[in-house]
Amino acid sequence: MPWIPVFLGITSLLIGITGLVVTTLQPASEVKIIVEGQQPWNISQETVEAALDEPVASWRPLTLVVTDRTLSLEEQQGNLEPGTDILLSTRLPEPNKERAPYDTVRQIQAVGKVGIRPVFDDPDQNLVAGQDIHDAYQTNVGLGHGPLAVVAAAQEASLELSDRSDQSFWPWLLGTVLGLLLTAFAMSKALKRRSLWEARFRRLTAAQRRLAGVVLDLEALEVTYRAVDPEQRPPGFTEAWTKVRDASLDLARTEKEVVAAVRGRSSGMTARTAKKVEKFETQVSDLVAAADAVMEAGTVIGDFGSGETTFQRLGAPLAFAARELLTRLRAAPASAVEPQMITSLESALDSLLEAGAGTAGGTEPAVHTWERAERGLKRQAQTLSRMLRHMLPRRRLRRMPARPVVVPRPTEDLSVLRTSLGLAPQGSRRSLDALDAANAMAREVFGRLPEFDDAQEEAQTRRRLPANPKLRKGIGLGVKVLAGLVAGFVALLLSLTAMFSIDDASGTLPTGSRPLEALRFEPDAGGFDVEKIRRDVEDNFMEDLEVMVVAGDAEDDLLLSMDYAVNARKYDPEDPMASSRVDANHLLETMWKLKAQYPHLVDESTGELLPGQAVVPVYFFDNGYTTVPAWLTSEVYYADARRMGRFNWDTSEFFISKPEEAVSESLEQISKAQQWNGYTWQIRDSDPLLLLLFPIMGIVLFIGYQVLRYGGSMSMRLGRFGKDAARLRTVRKDLEALTMGLDDSRLNAVLMFDRGSAPLAADSDQRLFESALAVAWRMAEELASRPLAQRLGPDYTDQIRRFEYLVSVLSVRDTDVAWRAQALLDAEREA
Repeated sequence: MPWIPVFLGITSLLIGITGLVVTTLQPASEVKIIVEGQQPWNISQETVEAALDEPVASWRPLTLVVTDRTLSLEEQQGNLEPGTDILLSTRLPEPNKERAPYDTVRQIQAVGKVGIRPVFDDPDQNLVAGQDIHDAYQTNVGLGHGPLAVVAAAQEASLELSDRSDQSFWPWLLGTVLGLLLTAFAMSKALKRRSLWEARFRRLTAAQRRLAGVVLDLEALEVTYRAVDPEQRPPGFTEAWTKVRDASLDLARTEKEVVAAVRGRSSGMTARTAKKVEKFETQVSDLVAAADAVMEAGTVIGDFGSGETTFQRLGAPLAFAARELLTRLRAAPASAVEPQMITSLESALDSLLEAGAGTAGGTEPAVHTWERAERGLKRQAQTLSRMLRHMLPRRRLRRMPARPVVVPRPTEDLSVLRTSLGLAPQGSRRSLDALDAANAMAREVFGRLPEFDDAQEEAQTRRRLPANPKLRKGIGLGVKVLAGLVAGFVALLLSLTAMFSIDDASGTLPTGSRPLEALRFEPDAGGFDVEKIRRDVEDNFMEDLEVMVVAGDAEDDLLLSMDYAVNARKYDPEDPMASSRVDANHLLETMWKLKAQYPHLVDESTGELLPGQAVVPVYFFDNGYTTVPAWLTSEVYYADARRMGRFNWDTSEFFISKPEEAVSESLEQISKAQQWNGYTWQIRDSDPLLLLLFPIMGIVLFIGYQVLRYGGSMSMRLGRFGKDAARLRTVRKDLEALTMGLDDSRLNAVLMFDRGSAPLAADSDQRLFESALAVAWRMAEELASRPLAQRLGPDYTDQIRRFEYLVSVLSVRDTDVAWRAQALLDAEREA
């Protein structure tokens, strides 16, 4: 059970669930609102409660007291009566007579208007929280709100004075992602360890099956051994039987120890266990080879078989190599090779095949006959090698080594079987080496045979070692270091990009797409170019909104004049900005008069505009210009956006424009205010986020590298597999052609048997051909039935190469027999 990935997965799940719970948790307390005194703007306890759809939620119980008086200095410093957490005055501030920074204006306007019971250790932080609460009330009053302005102040107090800071889901999400990545990484390691263990276990199981087969055949092997006359037993035969008898019992006892080591939790993946399994496999392979040698040698030196199968096993590599050499010699230019040399090689091969038929008069003569035939074939190959070497051009002779490069052909180790028969252990290898050397020399002299040389050159290329392993190792280490640096740089770049994306996403404003639902003009549209206004208004409102434009007189309603000197005389002559100010109290009274003038737009219980309503009062001057110092909306301003309020509480200034521009700009600002409303500016410390993102991106790149490495390996191997698949299909077609031509091959063999000089050799050669053909079909079926997991390994490519070689030598043999049969027929016709 992979406990580490399971633990990491459960931990990641718990982090995600905890983050979801923490970030979606709702406050259980509320802000209590108490209204005292005679308040303006329809503010009372009843109207405030009517404006509340539900209590203002808070993480701690708070009490907001609304008063109509100016606060004392002690109250502003937080010395409030018991039970009061926030004290808010509804008095409006005096206009600022000098331009000042925004924060300075906020401090001045909040003086005497708000006080909070200290919550933070820093007094300045308490002061800022009180200013934000006062701003929420004052800005909403400037929108024509009364009870809702108090509600907005209560909501701001809930945010400012909460014990719980705003919980972002990003850290929890990133923690969950990091945990999942670690889980995936740990799981990949666990799966890799598991697959390695399963591969080791499969090897052990295969060795156990082979050992069990030998143990089950132990009695039959003993019968085979004892059936042979002791005087006729070669020393190697007795040695093989002794090894089978002793090693089978020893390995049966060793098997339990190896199985326990592989199955052990602490020892299953150790190097010591791997050595045990490898040693066990080697010992079982040696045991199986010895058992096969006893069984096959018994059929030759005993009296219960001809031994033809055994001699075929010994002679097949030699016969195929000799066929290749004959093909090369016959492909040589005319008169390049004496016909007698080719005939001698054919006679030596026929002698070997006749000896392999096992039809000699006695057991000893059969082995001796085989050995003499094998030596004769080797001598003939050596003679040809010497002759071909003298045919090399002198310029090549000076440049070429004493012997050309000989690529060993795939063959099995027959030393145990030969020893059991009383033959030299390496006799087959030496004979095959002589034939391979002759083939290599013929290739140098007469040119290549594509069906053989292409495969050999490919195998040689695959086995070629690097010229300087140390240099290659150093280059590999340098590449890894460079790749690590590049990966670190990419991880940092991705982390910065993700961090900026998160910041941008948190700062992206929603964009509206709704059109203005209705636009009406009161008392009429006179003085406005309605078509131009409708063309200029874009469909980017967040909510359905009905706007009523009310035309008024700037001088009568607001006591404003285009003559700034007149304005200065009406207000404070000592105020340098009085010429461009509008009286805030007078403006608010005018706004509430508009509400009373259009009661169908107002909620009777609160005096607030009904949802989805807005009023834009446009005040005309005598010269046709207009001003819009403020507008009324049903929407409540909250958070840090001040665009919702048209009235400038900092300076109380008014601005002049044309009627159409005044309406269009007002509607545009209202639509933008809907987007900004509720948006909170946050100054984030990006260092923790970067420190969190950098390792995550590094892990992502590492896992991505593992995936790409596996995918690249998969692709490369599948590419080789694809090429091998094409080779396999091609070779299989050749094999099918050989099978379809089997009747012709048999007819040629019959012709050679009836009219040839070596009938037994022809018969043995045909049986050897058909036996090898059956082996080729078994290899084809086995390769085609392998699962994909086994096709990805290098062993599959080697097996296809062996299969291709076997079919190629069978094709050469079939061609050679057909050529000999045709030559025999031609000779008879000439006779």
